[in-house]
Amino acid sequence: MTPIIGKDCHIILSHDEIDGGEGYGFLLAEDQSIKSGGVQMTREVDSGGTTRLWLHFDVLLADRAVNPDGRMRVQSRSADYAKLCQFLDKQSEVCITSPAGTLLSLGAVGWTADERHQPGYSLIKCQFNNIGVYWPPVDPALLLLSIWDGTLTWNSSYWR
Repeated sequence: MTPIIGKDCHIILSHDEIDGGEGYGFLLAEDQSIKSGGVQMTREVDSGGTTRLWLHFDVLLADRAVNPDGRMRVQSRSADYAKLCQFLDKQSEVCITSPAGTLLSLGAVGWTADERHQPGYSLIKCQFNNIGVYWPPVDPALLLLSIWDGTLTWNSSYWR
């Protein structure tokens, strides 16, 4: 089942080699007393015009977690952790969809995760960065039209 932001997750990660490219939704820490929730994007442009992007977010893993729509999360803490580790092993071609849109050509390179495992939950502070050319966030619906059997043409589509 395709995850839906705001219903059963806060962020979606995908990679062609993980579950055939089907996205996997994760919950993010929303407790404002710890740190602002959501996805933080940090951009740096060097004097040559090259843009580097760092994406930071805190994944919350817990048994009996509650989805944004109030339903109990189906995935277990251990299943979410195992899946997150698969994405953290990818150094390129990770796509991350957040409320800001979908970011392409990301990888887990350099500092990638700071893990805090507590008895009732885990908080994994993740970092992904752009690999190669920087692309600003793309509307996920528009991106889906760009796949091989989509309706957009070569000249008007986004390619991974």
